[in-house]
Amino acid sequence: MSISNFEIKWIKFTKSLRIVGVLLIFLVIPYLALAIIPIHFIFAMVSLRDLKNINRELNDGYLKSFRSKYLAASILKLFGSILVHIGAAMIAIFNSLSLPYYYSIFGIVFPPMIVFAIGFVFMIVGSGVEIGAWNNLNLFIHHNDALFQTRISSDTSTKVDALRSGALLWTIGFFVVTIIIGWIIQIIGYFGLKSAAEGVLKHEVMAPATQYHQPNSPPAQELQPVSKIEFCAMCGAKLEGGASYCSNCGVKMIN
Repeated sequence: MSISNFEIKWIKFTKSLRIVGVLLIFLVIPYLALAIIPIHFIFAMVSLRDLKNINRELNDGYLKSFRSKYLAASILKLFGSILVHIGAAMIAIFNSLSLPYYYSIFGIVFPPMIVFAIGFVFMIVGSGVEIGAWNNLNLFIHHNDALFQTRISSDTSTKVDALRSGALLWTIGFFVVTIIIGWIIQIIGYFGLKSAAEGVLKHEVMAPATQYHQPNSPPAQELQPVSKIEFCAMCGAKLEGGASYCSNCGVKMIN
């Protein structure tokens, strides 16, 4: 069975998503995350471009909905992540310099915390939109399972569910620990989605087992019957059938 054009494009799409998952690992590292956040967003857009190429022929409503929701979620989480890290950096700077945490003119208390909180809200809202995106992708898989091999379809759906669960845990991030769990689950989901897609390649590159045939042995040569000796070469006496010695002179017969 050959790999279809859809499967080739789908594998490319999941490869882009895996890069998004790899960059997601670094988004929890302070300061470094500020440099990674825009790169993470760029690769999210690359994955959506790959998805657009897939849907150019399919024109599937679920894929369109996924693409629009994932785009909106990525934008919200982009701004949210930037504000969260800026707010955290401001808090650290204010602490180190012993600066006041308020503007007395407006009476606003803890402005760095406000920046942090606004960013956090953006990320929660973005995660809520992302849940809807993964739901649409799962619906696409279920309604188009003929495009996938049976095992690939099942594995892909499982990984999409993991990504949805991770986004769901982000929406209750005020518990903090759920953010960490959701972050881990989503990384696993991004990596697993690509592994599931490449399952079709593993089936394809496995060449059929080579048929090894036992070398044909040459046909056994039939033993030619040895001609019977009827008379003794020494004395000329007649021999009995199968006799090894001459009964007259005792000479051994040689066949």
